[in-house]
Amino acid sequence: MKLAGRRSERMPRFHLNIFSDVEARDDEGIERPDLDRVIKEAVVGVRDLVASNIREGRAVYRSHRIEITDEAGNLMHTVYFGDVIDLRD
Repeated sequence: MKLAGRRSERMPRFHLNIFSDVEARDDEGIERPDLDRVIKEAVVGVRDLVASNIREGRAVYRSHRIEITDEAGNLMHTVYFGDVIDLRD
């Protein structure tokens, strides 16, 4: 039974594909209301990956990235590892 004035809207699905030492395609994806929220989650994910590499004594490459795509596979945004860490002299 549908309620009057209520629409059933599905949130968009985004895929976060990781390109680092290994390539990890996100086949399942996540549903989020907008790209901005997904970008924020990708930034947190990149920081976690960088921290893990540092703890394990592995190199961190600025060119490694998470590519965010929509359900059709269109590239929506790229989060580079080098863009989310603050390295100084």
